[in-house]
Amino acid sequence: MRSTTRPALQRALAALAVLGVFAGAMAGCNIVAPIVLLVAGPPTFEKEFDLDSDRPTVVFIDDPRSQLPRRALRIELLNAAQDDILRKSLVKDLIDGQAAVRVADADSTGGQMSVTELGRTIGAEVVIWVTVDQFVRPDTTGDVQPIVSIRVRVIDAEEDTLLYPKSPTGRAVRVTDAVRRGAVANAAGARSAAEIAIVQKVGKAAAQLFYEHPVTEHVADRGL
Repeated sequence: MRSTTRPALQRALAALAVLGVFAGAMAGCNIVAPIVLLVAGPPTFEKEFDLDSDRPTVVFIDDPRSQLPRRALRIELLNAAQDDILRKSLVKDLIDGQAAVRVADADSTGGQMSVTELGRTIGAEVVIWVTVDQFVRPDTTGDVQPIVSIRVRVIDAEEDTLLYPKSPTGRAVRVTDAVRRGAVANAAGARSAAEIAIVQKVGKAAAQLFYEHPVTEHVADRGL
């Protein structure tokens, strides 16, 4: 599991040391564990990168292999990521990512524009670059598990450098959903709703890389 829960574990151990004097007197009772949980807090996923809140930032959803079956899903994914970043006040000036999509779509160089150039064009100093690698539709056969795989990078558009992660291939993130069986899963309305639901989860999973959150709220698959 990619979870970096070690700080929470260390806090729990420290709390155990403080309460050690009571442990002997309370041997066999179930009071110590709840107290430790209250002191240490629930286990969390640590943020993997600190976004600079003072730098104009944009989220760019890139779907170079047209994995998403509808453009609307690209926007749903984008909005979910943006909304979570704004909800957590991670960036003061978050440029609407639809501007980046429009610039990319209007690229007259045949896809040769770099993410750095794209960011500069819309006034962003930092680009959160999300590439869609896989989209398994929720209703393929009724027995196939829906899967969306993305890679996330943070680019310094001013310096033309990779800020996160260390690997230029990006941070892999995968989100899966429950299998939908039966005729209802194949209905157009239900299929559309299921597609929107999973890409919204993906957007939140991308944003969660940048803030600490409880394990119970973690969206992405663990172990990547």
